[in-house]
Amino acid sequence: MINTATKKLILFLLPLALMMSACSGDDNPVDPIDNGNDGDEIEIPEVYENLPGTLIAEDETWSNDTTIAGPHYVLPGVTLTVEPGVTVSFEYHNNNSDEVGTIITLDQDDENYSETRPSGRLVADGSADNPIVFTSARDNPQRNDWGGIIMVGHAPNSNPSGVGEVEGLDDAIQYGGDKDDDDSGVLRYVRIEYTGYSIAEGSELQALTLYSVGSGTTIENVQTYEVSDDGIELFGGTVDVKFYVVYGADDDSFDYDQGWTGRGQFWLAVQKPGADNGFENDGCDDLSDCDGGNGPTSPNIYNVTAYGAGEGSSPEKNNFGLRLRENLQGSYNNFIVSNFDGANFVLEGGDEGEEGDPTYTNYPDELSLNGFVIWQNAAFQDNSSAGGEADQPDATYFADSYEEVDPMFNDPANYDFSLQAGSPALTGGVTPPDDGFFEQVEYRGAFGTDDWTREGSWVRWPSN
Repeated sequence: MINTATKKLILFLLPLALMMSACSGDDNPVDPIDNGNDGDEIEIPEVYENLPGTLIAEDETWSNDTTIAGPHYVLPGVTLTVEPGVTVSFEYHNNNSDEVGTIITLDQDDENYSETRPSGRLVADGSADNPIVFTSARDNPQRNDWGGIIMVGHAPNSNPSGVGEVEGLDDAIQYGGDKDDDDSGVLRYVRIEYTGYSIAEGSELQALTLYSVGSGTTIENVQTYEVSDDGIELFGGTVDVKFYVVYGADDDSFDYDQGWTGRGQFWLAVQKPGADNGFENDGCDDLSDCDGGNGPTSPNIYNVTAYGAGEGSSPEKNNFGLRLRENLQGSYNNFIVSNFDGANFVLEGGDEGEEGDPTYTNYPDELSLNGFVIWQNAAFQDNSSAGGEADQPDATYFADSYEEVDPMFNDPANYDFSLQAGSPALTGGVTPPDDGFFEQVEYRGAFGTDDWTREGSWVRWPSN
């Protein structure tokens, strides 16, 4: 995860990666939905007219495989629907940041239309056997071939004003508000491949970025495959995420901050050599400024398997299982953390800590880790690199939270992280809340004895 100054730089430079009006060709099989305008001129406020890309200003349905180029903006009040089985391919940008492809759904608009428009929506609702794929159009696709999917919503975050801006794109591109149940659409049985783009050092686009996305949005059964930065990044919001698979993120697999307070269950991160952390999560560096509506980042997460690339695989990066920072709060439950080149988990930065002091004063009460299995990671973090003594405070504070034991995966070499009969991880898990979202399971990690990634064709591995 990057610091606040770098995030501001990214927000300033993002439009440079999304400039150039590059629209679908005449042979693009896109079928518009009847929007009820009866031939009337579509209302496009001036603040959107000069956005550097293709404007989707009325409801559309993409029913067939299609190839597009450049940024596509889904305006407020508009829904872009991609039907099951459709593959959307993005033309390569030829290292021209003006031509980087992406889909961006825009935030609610209370000011510029004749009446309030809700947040733009992307509805890509596939099935296990008929998934929707967003990918590269190149014959030999690679990471960085296109930018990714960006959803911008009106749910709260922890920014001091409660609102963030994608600078340089006028005031039209803002995120954040007071609508907990804001709806940015549906991503279900979706795969997002070969994404990410580096504008400059520390300024990258992710596979899926969620800015203040609300709980009315569905993110379920999604895989990101081969991405040059993070597998998913959330900036605030209340959205829940379930059955999410990250393979081959070059940076962090699960990255979030700015007050995300959603729920998560059944997450899998599988890393390749050169990756950074399985999780990199920030709370709020200065609690006095963390008053945008959500307060510090505080998710509630159950049943995660995070699998690194092995000892010596990431010599230039930390490669921690979990890097938890800056007054982070919330509940992390039933994790299996295995095979990381660095520490099992690291806790850094507290509101009362002095510069260089690794003491994380906030986490004993506001952050809980429960039901962890750790296995074959390089070490516990001793915090000596942060200027403190090598007293293993992370292990001490959470001594009752983890068990160091072989989880007995079925076949990790072939990406099967389900558990063998007799695995100690099949029991001992913390029971999730019975709230209609969490499934009531007692195992630890993302799987019991069955591998749900093999159900249908929505998940791909290098071997298939």
